[in-house]
Amino acid sequence: MIALQLEGLSKRYGTKVWGAKDVNLQVSEQEFIVFLGPSGCGKTTTLRMIAGLEEVTEGRILIHGKEVTDLPPRSRDISMVFQSYAVWPHMTVFENIAFPLKLKKLTKEQIADTVHAVSDMTNISPYLERYPRQLSGGQRQRVALARAIAVKPKLFLMDEPLSNLDAKLRVRMRTELKAIHHRTQATTVFVTHDQAEAMSMADRIVIMENGKIIQIGTPDQVYFDSANVFVAGFIGTPPTNFIPVDWRMENGTTRLLHPDFQFDAPDALARILQQNPPSGDGKILLGIRPESMKIVDNPAVLSTSTLVVEPQGSHQIVAFELQGQILKILAPPFPKVREGQTIHVDFEWNRVMLFDENSGLRLKEKEVKA
Repeated sequence: MIALQLEGLSKRYGTKVWGAKDVNLQVSEQEFIVFLGPSGCGKTTTLRMIAGLEEVTEGRILIHGKEVTDLPPRSRDISMVFQSYAVWPHMTVFENIAFPLKLKKLTKEQIADTVHAVSDMTNISPYLERYPRQLSGGQRQRVALARAIAVKPKLFLMDEPLSNLDAKLRVRMRTELKAIHHRTQATTVFVTHDQAEAMSMADRIVIMENGKIIQIGTPDQVYFDSANVFVAGFIGTPPTNFIPVDWRMENGTTRLLHPDFQFDAPDALARILQQNPPSGDGKILLGIRPESMKIVDNPAVLSTSTLVVEPQGSHQIVAFELQGQILKILAPPFPKVREGQTIHVDFEWNRVMLFDENSGLRLKEKEVKA
């Protein structure tokens, strides 16, 4: 069943500035959807329109098939968790969680049972008599989560709820959030600019840029099958390496040409280039993730000297320079690579992505119709 449907959803500020433009999305029941993108991309604006906190310029919002576009927030059967926790400082943890239940006219017994159930779920049972000032940031965020869960809404909306936490606590909290989602099976829309957060938590990721949806897919789809240069460069740490190359046909063979190397394209890449000739001057970008570049013993695609080596414990990041461009390899921790060392680099060709340099779009092999 479709829990949330956005149809041509748009928000305009003034006469020319679009905070979100023609957003179309269907979210299934019990799905965990993450809106991801840089600051100003429209993800929070979209979430606020879903919540009823932002007026819709164009389009429709449907929750479980019911149009709520013009309804106030209280009539949408949603719960929202904010970046700033938004817990009431003059109330105890118990009172914070119980407050929306009182508004629903539940009995004292029902309220107590619900508060204890959700506080157990969010690991804050020992703190029910404390005030927010006596809690850590992570504990206060759990209170906000417990309060949202307690009312059993049709839809959870979370606006960067972990961004005020320190790095170690964020990692722990996203694991706990995912575990809570599995227990509650609540349909959730989560906004973040942190790609690691999105990759680790989402069933599907909605990547936005300049108010528009660029790609929707599972974490694996947006990572390994990026739609364009923006997605490939935004997802992943270190980011994708982009190497501009020319290509030409020589005696039936597709050649890829760079000032520092050249080679025959593997069959799969050759087919893609022949089916999708790049626009303009014909330049293409090889998109290669750092873990898909390998340091090998013998000369392969290219040989170069290392610029910097960044030890990371479980791995090492090896940087080298190519025509003024710094590229990075994610290598195993051993053997250790030294700065200034000559290395031979090969590519995992089945992981190489091709992009049109002018349009930024991914070039893919076309399906052959039977």
